[in-house]
Amino acid sequence: MSHHFKDYRGSLERSLDHAVSYLESLDERPVAQEITSQQLRQLIAGEMPQQATAPEQVIDEMAYALDAGLVASGGPRFFGYAIGGTFPAALAADWLVSAWDQNVPYYVSSPAMAVAEETAAEWMVELLGLTKGSAVGFTSGAQEAIYTSLITARNSLLENAGWDVATKGLYGAPQVNVVVSDQIHSTIKRALSMIGLGIETIVKVPTDDNLRLIPEELARVLADISGPTLVCAQAGCIDSGAFDPFDEIADAVAAHGNAWLHVDGAIGLWAAASDKQKHLLKGIERADSIDTDGHKWFNMPYDCGMVIVKDPAKITSAMGGGNMGDYLNDAMEKPDRNAINFGIAASRRARGLPVYAAFKSLGKQGIVDHLDNCCALAKRMADILREVDGITILNDVVSNRFSAQFGSGDVEYRNELTARVVHRLQQEGYLYPSTSGYKGLKTMLFSVLNYHTSIEDIDISANKIIEAFNIEKALLPQPV
Repeated sequence: MSHHFKDYRGSLERSLDHAVSYLESLDERPVAQEITSQQLRQLIAGEMPQQATAPEQVIDEMAYALDAGLVASGGPRFFGYAIGGTFPAALAADWLVSAWDQNVPYYVSSPAMAVAEETAAEWMVELLGLTKGSAVGFTSGAQEAIYTSLITARNSLLENAGWDVATKGLYGAPQVNVVVSDQIHSTIKRALSMIGLGIETIVKVPTDDNLRLIPEELARVLADISGPTLVCAQAGCIDSGAFDPFDEIADAVAAHGNAWLHVDGAIGLWAAASDKQKHLLKGIERADSIDTDGHKWFNMPYDCGMVIVKDPAKITSAMGGGNMGDYLNDAMEKPDRNAINFGIAASRRARGLPVYAAFKSLGKQGIVDHLDNCCALAKRMADILREVDGITILNDVVSNRFSAQFGSGDVEYRNELTARVVHRLQQEGYLYPSTSGYKGLKTMLFSVLNYHTSIEDIDISANKIIEAFNIEKALLPQPV
């Protein structure tokens, strides 16, 4: 019998060389490069190969062909959307995840990964000050975590109303009311549409000038609604970084009688680890479920998200842990962690291992230092920009992100000028902010999430932003 396990070494060594070269270039390479999709197709596409090619050659050719279309989102000056970098230990651990190639839904299919994920889950709950014993599932990202959370919420709410979704389905079920902030993220709406609750009947609660849900308005809405009710709040609004007032929200939810509180913490949940920031999340432990992303502020490699449910029995029931085939009965009867109880995937990689490695590498203090540094750098940038006549910071900078607008006077002019400034910065490639909207205004969204971002990156980027503003202001006449 002839096995070829030694054949991996050559291609892995080539992959290592290309990966390290790329990572070491992140401080210097343009964040985004000007290349068209057609140019990329000429480099990447072509006829389906008919014959074998040496793996080392494939890796070399692939690295060359794809390089011009890569976005340096893992670099220190990518400030757009909500995309972080990668902690070194987490990236290295993720390579081992691929090499070990373990399937982790069941303890018996990988005891080592089951215990590593169990440990990472326990450390995460401890770090964030959540209820001990909460269930944690490792997902592809916040979208899957939200999907998992809202399935759990739906089933639990309907069970309280005397309806078993698992056996009866949704036809004829009591209506589940949905109450959200008017700053609801699209991932919540996508999940609602996928799990049969729909989006037409959503009740939106207004927010204040910093985009925080107004708790008195929520209490008023809930007082007029009876029956199963799902309430969604935010820890870290996409456009302002604001945190909803969770204690007051939880009070209103508790007074309802059959309501479930879900918190979308995709960006901001990690702030609960910091003594400087955790006051922003006072009451978060009262949420029934929470989602977050690892590849945002926690700097995990893609893909990695987390779903947290306070009552493990609720998520285990919703995920159908008792509906396995006969061939899995023995596996499910083991007393150890079966990850399939905490998520929808029946096959997946060990996403929790990079999380475990990050905890081991950084320790609590290293994680907190990273979180606090990002907030300090975001505030530094906002402070520099707000000193410039014609640049407006639209929100109180309480966390790692803010929205800004350029120009003065007419709203249409400001919106167009802002879009042009951001577009210029993206084309120049030194830094990469993104555009968004803030209560109807076109804005520059600036997020600091990367472990590698420095004060120098912020200061030079600030000068670039001001320079782009002055150029575009001169090119775009202000209406009389």
